[in-house]
Amino acid sequence: MAVGPAVAAVSRPGGPGRAGTDHTCLRCRGPRRHSGTGCWFDDPEPGDRRSWAVPPAHGIYQEPDLQLLDPGDEDERALLIEALHPEFADALQGEDDVIIDGEPVNPRLHVAMHQVVANQLLANNPPETWQTVQRLAGRGYDWHNIMHMIASLVTEDVYGVLKDNRKPDPATYARRLNGLPGDWPPPKPAR
Repeated sequence: MAVGPAVAAVSRPGGPGRAGTDHTCLRCRGPRRHSGTGCWFDDPEPGDRRSWAVPPAHGIYQEPDLQLLDPGDEDERALLIEALHPEFADALQGEDDVIIDGEPVNPRLHVAMHQVVANQLLANNPPETWQTVQRLAGRGYDWHNIMHMIASLVTEDVYGVLKDNRKPDPATYARRLNGLPGDWPPPKPAR
C-alpha cells in the first residue's frame, strides 16, 4: 500500500554506519558508545514493557545524566528518545530533513513516532502493541527494528487521517500489528 512521503519518517534497517568503541549497542548492534554522544542504552529486559518503551540509558546527552531521567515523564521520555538518535541531534535543532539511505527523513516526525509507540507501551493501550513487541522479540528482532515496524503502522494511520480524513480504526490497527513483520527483512543474527 503506497502511503506517500510521511512514511519516510520511519526507515527500515540499514542506515549510515556509526563509529564508537565499546560493547554492543542496542540501536545499531555495533559498538556501544557512539563517538560524540557520551551516552548508550542497554537492551530492554524481556517481559518489561517499560524498558521496551525506552530502554535503560547511561551517560550524558544535552547535559542531563540519562540515568536520572524518568521514562514515565513525557518531557524526559522525549529527551531519552532523542538520545537514541544521535544522527538527528543537529537536525532536531533546525527545520531541515536528513538523508538516510538516500531518503529524506524528518527527524522531528521520526522521534515523534517513536514517542507514540513508547506511549502505547507505557499505557498498554492498545495491548496488542505489547503483544506484538513480545512476539517479534521472540523471533529475534531487536528493539529499534521492532519500534520501526510498529511506528510505520502509526505513520501510515496518521497519513491516512491527514490526507484522506480517515478515522483511526483500533480493530484494523490490531490486525495490522498481528501482521508484523510482514515484508520487513528477517532479523540479523547477533554478532
